[in-house]
Amino acid sequence: MSPNSLAAERSMLLATLEATADGILVVDRAGKIARYNKRFSTMWRLPDTVLEGGDDDRAIAIALRQLKNPDAFLSKVRELYADPHAESFDVLYLLDGRVFERYSIPQFVDGTPIGRVWSFRDVTDRHAAEEALKQSRATLAEAQQIAHLGSWSMDFASDEIRWSEEIYRIYGLTEGIDKPVAFAQFDHPDDAAAVRRATEDSKRLRKPFNIDHRIVRRDGSVRWVQERGDFFFDRKGQPLRSVGTMIDITERKEAEQQLARHAHYDSLTELPNRTLLADRTNQAIAYSDRHKRPTAVLFLDLDRFKNVNDTLGHSVGDALLKAVAGRLKRSVRAVDCVARLSGDEFIIVLTDLPNSQAAMKIAQKIVNETSRSYVVGGHELFTTASIGISMYPADGHDVETLLRNADTAMYQAKERGGNNFQFFAPEMHAVAVRRLSLENELRNALRREEFLLHYQPIASLRTGEIVGAEALLRWRHPTLGLRLPDEFTSIAEDAGLIVPIGAWAVRAACEQMKNWQRQGIAPRRITVNISPRQFSEPHFIKMIAGVLRATRVDPSCLEIELTETGIMADVKRSVRIMQQLGSMGVRTAIDDFGTGTSSLAYLKQLPVSSLKIDRQFVRAIESDSFDASIVSAMNTVAHNRHLQVVAVGVESHAQRESLRRMGCDEMQGHILSAPLPAAELQRLLEEKPAAQTDAV
Repeated sequence: MSPNSLAAERSMLLATLEATADGILVVDRAGKIARYNKRFSTMWRLPDTVLEGGDDDRAIAIALRQLKNPDAFLSKVRELYADPHAESFDVLYLLDGRVFERYSIPQFVDGTPIGRVWSFRDVTDRHAAEEALKQSRATLAEAQQIAHLGSWSMDFASDEIRWSEEIYRIYGLTEGIDKPVAFAQFDHPDDAAAVRRATEDSKRLRKPFNIDHRIVRRDGSVRWVQERGDFFFDRKGQPLRSVGTMIDITERKEAEQQLARHAHYDSLTELPNRTLLADRTNQAIAYSDRHKRPTAVLFLDLDRFKNVNDTLGHSVGDALLKAVAGRLKRSVRAVDCVARLSGDEFIIVLTDLPNSQAAMKIAQKIVNETSRSYVVGGHELFTTASIGISMYPADGHDVETLLRNADTAMYQAKERGGNNFQFFAPEMHAVAVRRLSLENELRNALRREEFLLHYQPIASLRTGEIVGAEALLRWRHPTLGLRLPDEFTSIAEDAGLIVPIGAWAVRAACEQMKNWQRQGIAPRRITVNISPRQFSEPHFIKMIAGVLRATRVDPSCLEIELTETGIMADVKRSVRIMQQLGSMGVRTAIDDFGTGTSSLAYLKQLPVSSLKIDRQFVRAIESDSFDASIVSAMNTVAHNRHLQVVAVGVESHAQRESLRRMGCDEMQGHILSAPLPAAELQRLLEEKPAAQTDAV
């Protein structure tokens, strides 16, 4: 390169050095000033005489006097000169408020360090803006905290969730310790579905959501919040992020609830008043319509209450009414409603009842409770109650009619001397009394050994061989004779007796199976029906295991038959229990499949061994092509899941042949045999297989 070219290039570099907005300082290997630009001397307020004279010590001294932390400045310089290859970036704070960014890089020639370039950038304005922004954010955070307002955001691409400080306070968490998570895990169980629905609608309709709901903090306390939010989308319509605010409105909600309480509750007893009673009764009626379970309305009037007011005064009378109200509330369930109509008249609405007998039992409990003595204002008082009962839907289809009929029945109770209850319909009263009598007799039936099992054989549709037997409960009533399950199991279920009765049936069936095995005539399995109430018992598995140990029956010989209703009540728990049975070697079957709330799709979730097709489908298999197609579909799906299919209620050869063509595995019904006592089934088992085939 010619001297002229070198001069031109050097001139260009110097011009560039002067044109840059940063202050530039170039030093040699020993740290001596080699070159600098005007911006550098101006930023550090260094006289040209110092810089041009190469007075490095004085230049450094002048710079140090301007710094807030000169020691850190010198420490960084020494550190860099100790390592000539190192690069560095830091921020310098000057006493006059200016802020510099300092950057240092080494310079090399043929790989050998020859010096270092320092650049300084004045970022005072930017720093001030950042500080102002921080202050603004802090002010906003303080305002949000004062207003109990928190803000949040969620980025769907990164799953990053950000909370403001107030969000942590609302949820009772600690910033810096607890990490932001999705709000859903804090939503109150009763409000979770509504919150989810609001956010999904917001996303789908592309409009903000605004919902009041409850949250449950980690410590278990419940707070009310108002949550507002919105979604933002990309050009393709995909959600990018959601942002929103949340405010704690617990105090406001409590105030609203207090106002509502004054409008709907009796000021003396704090029970629902007539207005709220009408609403609660309508809710109970709607529930009855949905679930086909009766509602009872009890009209209660205190006997001779007027005497208390007349002799001891209204203050004592009011105290007695409050005491009665407390006993009434303790006598019913949380789902029931106790209201004060007026004076000494109370209304009790009993919902989700299995039958009228349940209403009768609660009424009797109330009669007993109200007749116990009261100590009020130093006085021992006695009062009794007359109760009239009307049942929905039998005695009326609206609140007014039910109250009127219950009132009529209450007067009948008073005419009989008080301290009793009467149903509006005498025939219902008789049925309820009879049901209660049967319940009392059932309580003694186990002790008196009045239960027995009959067995209905199950045969292979291919070979005709008896491969199993279903154990069916019977009650040998001392006066009514042999009773079938339909006549007493619902009573046993309501009374909680089905659990010990069911346990007895499992043990008796296993003992009979073991007896047949000793004789060498046992079928492959014995099937026992289990009620939903028994299946839901916490110790159900323990009971089954205990019976198997006691009887020494191979678990594979026992099949537990469950109803769809019992399984679908809690699918997760049902699957877990069925898996435990399977691990023990016990088979499970679904009884009356197709008549309950499940569907063929549920079969993939349920670890069952057998599927029993309900008799209503079998009955019409020849005359109804739709029922025939349902049975065919059940067979196909069940076999794809490697399940055995048993047809129940087979009564004709035509039904048997249709089922056989569809590939059904086994059958059960009167064409083979009605349920038999153990001794009679034993004779059938002792016959030759050929005879069994002929019977089929």
